[in-house]
Amino acid sequence: MKPSERNLLCPRVAWFAFLWSILIMADVALSIRFPDRTSQLPNDSPNHHSLKTAVFALGSFWRSEAVFGCLDGVVTTTVGYAGGSKTNPEYRSLGDHAESVQVSPSLSLSLSLSLSLYVLIEYDPRLINFRQLLEVFWSSHDSRQVFGQGPDVGNQYRSIIFTNGSEESRLAAVTKEREQTRSKGSIVTTQIQQIERFYPAEPEHQKFELKRNPFLLQLIGNLPAEELEKSSLAAKLNSYSAELCPTKIQKQIDAKINDIIRKDSERKRKKPSSISTEDRADRTDKNKHKKKTKMSSSSDKVRASHILIKHKGSRRKASWKDPEGHVITSTTRESAVAQLKALRDDIVSGKAKFNDIAARQSDCSSAKRGGDLGSFGKGQMQKPFEEATYALKVGEISDIVDTDSGVHIIMRTG
Repeated sequence: MKPSERNLLCPRVAWFAFLWSILIMADVALSIRFPDRTSQLPNDSPNHHSLKTAVFALGSFWRSEAVFGCLDGVVTTTVGYAGGSKTNPEYRSLGDHAESVQVSPSLSLSLSLSLSLYVLIEYDPRLINFRQLLEVFWSSHDSRQVFGQGPDVGNQYRSIIFTNGSEESRLAAVTKEREQTRSKGSIVTTQIQQIERFYPAEPEHQKFELKRNPFLLQLIGNLPAEELEKSSLAAKLNSYSAELCPTKIQKQIDAKINDIIRKDSERKRKKPSSISTEDRADRTDKNKHKKKTKMSSSSDKVRASHILIKHKGSRRKASWKDPEGHVITSTTRESAVAQLKALRDDIVSGKAKFNDIAARQSDCSSAKRGGDLGSFGKGQMQKPFEEATYALKVGEISDIVDTDSGVHIIMRTG
């Protein structure tokens, strides 16, 4: 069952009660806090007076946030920038900061010498300790890759443990030494830094995985950006959307969604109707005709996602990543093809997911939907793109496809 394919609105309070029951039954608890807003904890966070925070950088903060969000006891998560010297960094102007995940004491956080993209997590030290959080950190990324994670390469994707005090520094060093022993010939590149300051990322980067699932956003009432960022429920569902919740919780949420949908369907069936029998029969005939017409018109359509890399020969050089097209004007077709082939290899080998790479690397605005283009018929796309898509079976990925827009790889999804 894919919640994103549903279209149902349910009372938000039922969801808070349900996920709160999961927290009570859990053996481990985490929670997240905004360092500059220590007095503004989420209303649904338990025992917030004793909570601490921690910060980690382990690649793209979109997925890193989801790694921690569904751990039993997590209250809130937020992504941001730390570890650098640039004041008020932004996603497109990071300076020397990095994407990170933050879990540290609920005191003021600080900025180290080079900025990272990270996730801030608030946790209850009576239920989970810093060493356990380090275990999640080490198991969730490749600490041996230099300045990057998978296809994401750059200074902002480096691996960092941010610490707040000598005891956390000691634990970080001990676990790093253990990882180094395990890695044998490879060097563990993870840095250990004292945290000094935390810059929350822009609203569009918060709960990124959840925002790709409109059904769940609707389910919790389409929360405003600030409330979504602080919500414990949103942190859980962000992980659920990325399929990173522990198996037990993932199944519990699946079951709850199915139960809500079933009850809503039963309610609708039992609802009395004022339509006469004759009108109902007439409406049924019309609906059958509409359905038949719709089926005949949509039967020749396909659905696909794609990753587009533009180059200086592209018809339109602007990208959602760089609207001015400055970078693209210096990119040759050959380098674009080489980059796309490397991304395709990562997808085919299972190192990365198609939609994750599309969200970060594609120059098309469909990146905001994980590369999804929706359904289209013949004559609606450029000819090479159309022919390549129709030639694929559902689930297959194309080779490099050239169009006036640039070079693509396509995955047929329907």
